[in-house]
Amino acid sequence: MNDLRSTSTSGLSSIIIVGLLLGTLGLFNQPAAARESSSTIFVGIRPFKPFIIITGDRIEGYSIDLWREVAEELDLDYLYIRSGGISGTLADVIEKRVDVAIGGLAINRDREHMADFTHPYFHAGLGILVPKEHGLSIGTLLNSFLTPNKLMVVGCFLLFLIVAGHVIWFVERHSEKRKRSFSRQYFPGVIEGIYWAMVTASTVGYGDRVARSWPGRLLSILLIVLALPIFAYFIATLSSNITIQKLRTSIGGPQDLIERRVGVLDGTTSQRFMQRINAVVYSYDRIEDAYKWLKNGRLDAVVYDRPNLQYYAQHEGKEWSQVVGRTFAPQDYGMAIPQGSHLREELNRVLLAMLEDGRMEQIRSKWFGHQP
Repeated sequence: MNDLRSTSTSGLSSIIIVGLLLGTLGLFNQPAAARESSSTIFVGIRPFKPFIIITGDRIEGYSIDLWREVAEELDLDYLYIRSGGISGTLADVIEKRVDVAIGGLAINRDREHMADFTHPYFHAGLGILVPKEHGLSIGTLLNSFLTPNKLMVVGCFLLFLIVAGHVIWFVERHSEKRKRSFSRQYFPGVIEGIYWAMVTASTVGYGDRVARSWPGRLLSILLIVLALPIFAYFIATLSSNITIQKLRTSIGGPQDLIERRVGVLDGTTSQRFMQRINAVVYSYDRIEDAYKWLKNGRLDAVVYDRPNLQYYAQHEGKEWSQVVGRTFAPQDYGMAIPQGSHLREELNRVLLAMLEDGRMEQIRSKWFGHQP
């Protein structure tokens, strides 16, 4: 009997523990409306400088300051929930894993079908980030050849000239002509041979070093036939790179991005806009990856929310990037909430009050400076 009672008690305890675990998990999987017993508001966030800046455990930014002001006025207890990108943030709102999402959430028709938004609290739009204009320099021209394929061609061409220089020296050093063009000694004879190969490949010779034997003249013909196309390739590559450098700095608005290589963040309004104007669109899960591609010359521009681009150009990208042109494709930011949430009316009242009493402008000035 004691054994049976003990077993029954153990089984009951296990059932209670499992029930508590399932209940706890169910609390976080239930919609926001079903969690009314919990007074904590779950706030969805994602990195979006300068609206939301996450550095370790530190969270700051324009939207964070705005939310703290709202939460204080409504006396809300809240917990930040980090989402994976813009699509993850919207999914958390739609599936009611969070009660409200803040940050650079543009209000548009498609999103309004899936979630509700507060009144706009920030007027923004798209911008264009490009490399800063720099004058052409030797370094710029050299960098234009620093690709694996071009370096291989350069290496083969130089090797060909070295071999041709050795061959012409070997053939011509025994020439019995009264005026010999190449020294009999290895040095400087080989140097003279390489010099002859270089000027012959580039200018068909200056006449100061010429082949006087028939084998040497045959080598001259072969060198001209083979080297001139390669040398022409170098000239064409150099010219095209100079042209590309100038074109990269000629972007002043969205009309200049047609058929250009443009980086955008996947799932954003900038992606849809660039696709409509027939740009060559490269989509990234992280905007930082687009910045790296632009810096490395693999993109012509990055199109994203202009406040974000301006913040980057003034901080991490200060040395090499700039925002050009005017703001286009205007859009408004709002807080996203699940459809039918009671929070919408409360949030709107506080936002309107902050707009009227100047608190919203104070927060804006802190992060963006005074607007003209």
